[in-house]
Amino acid sequence: MKQNFYFKLGIIFALILCLILPQAFIKGLVGERQSWRYRAYQSIEQSWPGVQTIAGPVLSIPYHLSYNTKEKIIGTDKQETEIIKEVTVHDVLYLIPKQLTIESKLESSLRYRGIYGVPVYTSGMQFKGEFSTQAFLDFIAKNKDYKIRWEKPQLSVLVGDQRGIATPPSLGWNGSKIAFQPGSALPGTEAGMHVMLPDIREGQETRIPFNFEMELRGMRSINFALLSENTDVRLAANWPHPSFTGALLPEKRDINDQGFTAQWRASSFSYDVTGAIEQCRKGQCSSLLRQAVGIDLIQPVDVYQQSERSIKYAELFIILTFVALILFELLKKLRIHPIQYTLVGMALLVFYLLLISLSEHIQFLLAYAIGASGSTALLTCYFGAILHSRKLGLMLGVGLSALYVSLYVILQAEESALLMGSLLLFIVLAALMLATRHFDWYALTGQGDAATETQE
Repeated sequence: MKQNFYFKLGIIFALILCLILPQAFIKGLVGERQSWRYRAYQSIEQSWPGVQTIAGPVLSIPYHLSYNTKEKIIGTDKQETEIIKEVTVHDVLYLIPKQLTIESKLESSLRYRGIYGVPVYTSGMQFKGEFSTQAFLDFIAKNKDYKIRWEKPQLSVLVGDQRGIATPPSLGWNGSKIAFQPGSALPGTEAGMHVMLPDIREGQETRIPFNFEMELRGMRSINFALLSENTDVRLAANWPHPSFTGALLPEKRDINDQGFTAQWRASSFSYDVTGAIEQCRKGQCSSLLRQAVGIDLIQPVDVYQQSERSIKYAELFIILTFVALILFELLKKLRIHPIQYTLVGMALLVFYLLLISLSEHIQFLLAYAIGASGSTALLTCYFGAILHSRKLGLMLGVGLSALYVSLYVILQAEESALLMGSLLLFIVLAALMLATRHFDWYALTGQGDAATETQE
């Protein structure tokens, strides 16, 4: 009896190891389905604008700065002669608004490729603010000993994906209307729009008001670059699950089932705007897009992430179920064949296949309930048959149902999942130890006589 018991334990242990293989296959299946979803996202991005970041407006004024320099030359008579040569340097002066207010109302929806839905949006935005000519005048004063020839100034707005600009906007500049042209016209960038402006008057400092409206389309995320001395961004959306991104969280936010509102306020001290402008002067104006805050339109129930997390508990379910069968086998003097153990293990694993496949078409909770109910009902009937007792089968079924309910609670508690999982393991182990604390394991395994002889 002793040898038979340990031999069977070895077989059951080997079965558990073998069941890890189909568990790994199911994990791989989750990764494969995630890759298919990512391909669906890419497919939608080919026909719909992608993630959007709006930066600007930025006022750029090209100029030619000329100055005289002395240069010594040696003539044919080997006499050194000093001449005065004019040197001209071409550069651009970049100015950011003194004040910028952005109001955005975002309407979101889902676009599908097959079974995969991707959040897309159309955002109606209003920009208004003012530029100060003080930095322009300071530059002139700083270079008063040089000759400066100014070119036409232009105002540029950068966007992440230019396809998202639905209608050509117009700029309200100091009381007049000027149509935007495609392209940012800034070095190192392509997507955006720009407009040529009237010459800026020299003299005393003035404030130039501006405003424009635009309708921008995108998907999954929208961001606003804080390129102003004082920036106020207000966003309202009908998406109830935002994830706020960037180095600054919104100062105010309100989230409910119908959507959310958020407001950011920042100054030039909040970000290294000067550094970004300096990079732009060096031809890398794409750096202007990095100083941004925004939101991601997340889908709160990531079925693949929750399915993957649930699969990690498969070993626990299999081990606990096998331990329960071993105990009943010893207590009731039953003989359960290794093939029956194998079928029980496969039935436990099939639950995860049901969960993954169903959750792609229906809500995760409903998919989990159907998969857990089907697996529990099947195993309850099977337990009753192999244990020759409907009562014992029902008892194991109830215990398995409690495990499935506990697992679902753990899956929903993302931040405390590790704590709850550890508590579940501790409670199960404690219950098992307390329930078997009075067992005579030598007698149950047929080693009672041998143990008595050893003690004598």
